[in-house]
Amino acid sequence: MRRVRRTLSIRARTALVFALASMALTTAVLVFVNVTSLSSISTRVPGSFAPSGHATALPQSGPQVAPDPDGPGAERASTTLVAVVAVQQWQWSAVGIAGAGVVAGGLGWFVSRRMLRPIDHITATANRISASNLHERIALDGPDDELRRLSRTVDDLLGRLETAFESQRRFVAQASHELRTPLTVQRAAMQIGLPDDADPDDVRRTREELLEQNRRTERLVESLLLLAEADRGLTGATEPVDLDRTIDDVVRDAVGAARAADVTVTREGCHGPPGGVRGEPMLVRQLLVNLVGNAVEYNEPGGFVRVTTRRDGFVVENSGPRVPDEVAPLLLEPFRRCPGAAGPGRHSGLGLSIVASIVQAHGWHLDIEARGDGGLRVSVASGGVSSV
Repeated sequence: MRRVRRTLSIRARTALVFALASMALTTAVLVFVNVTSLSSISTRVPGSFAPSGHATALPQSGPQVAPDPDGPGAERASTTLVAVVAVQQWQWSAVGIAGAGVVAGGLGWFVSRRMLRPIDHITATANRISASNLHERIALDGPDDELRRLSRTVDDLLGRLETAFESQRRFVAQASHELRTPLTVQRAAMQIGLPDDADPDDVRRTREELLEQNRRTERLVESLLLLAEADRGLTGATEPVDLDRTIDDVVRDAVGAARAADVTVTREGCHGPPGGVRGEPMLVRQLLVNLVGNAVEYNEPGGFVRVTTRRDGFVVENSGPRVPDEVAPLLLEPFRRCPGAAGPGRHSGLGLSIVASIVQAHGWHLDIEARGDGGLRVSVASGGVSSV
């Protein structure tokens, strides 16, 4: 069955089309030439064809007496010669048509084989690549034609797949490590804090420790689920969102935690994008909650958090420990924390990763940079021109 499919490949179809096209064209040309030439001869030589349409026999070889140019013998000789020429023309025309078809078919097979050889290379490479060797590329050489552009497109796709696979492997390893930590702490609390002769105070302390670790695990699992939901995309589940109202709600909800941390949260700037932004309301709110929450959490006593609304989005800026310029973009990766900022009361390290996934799902633009005086400046643009 595979052999039959190979005979109906593009090469075979190209060769067949070349052959049929060449035979048709050659037939048309030869018919035209033969008909016009015979018509011209019959006009110049009266009585060239017998009424019955059959040519008279050629005279026998040997010495012949020159016929009278105007006599009946000359007319019969001319008629016989023209008939023989006509028969030979049609016979050799048929041979020429068949030969042209064979030559054109072979030429079509050769040309298609040369032109489609890169396709075989692309197919073989694509079949060979798997999750274990995504680093391989087609890297097709030759002129910058459609096939080379196709190979570059496939190479770009493989590059995106390799990045996604590496990100997934790294995320699974990091998530496993993060989930192992609270489980280890809980086991240690039960083994050490609950001996056989534990008194009520030991039980109470162990219970509080277990509850705290359980809450941290719940927050981590919720963050993982939210990150997975953002990575799946929006699938059209968007609607107009009043960005100004959402920012006001988030800032108002963060005032209590900011006051407890001795941090001031302010709202500045002009109104947001006219008519709001188009997005998924829960994810847009979570985006702001994570940014403002991280800005309060990773701050210093007496510090500030400033939310500035712009015509094309908003900026969340906060004071805090100084962040190296090369580290700031890396904070968007899962479980990435600024050195020296992590502590028992800190977040899971997924806050900014969730922000990046939500921004990407909406097709917005995210920019994060370190402030010279310490802290971060995170800008989110939903489109349009900024005019603060």
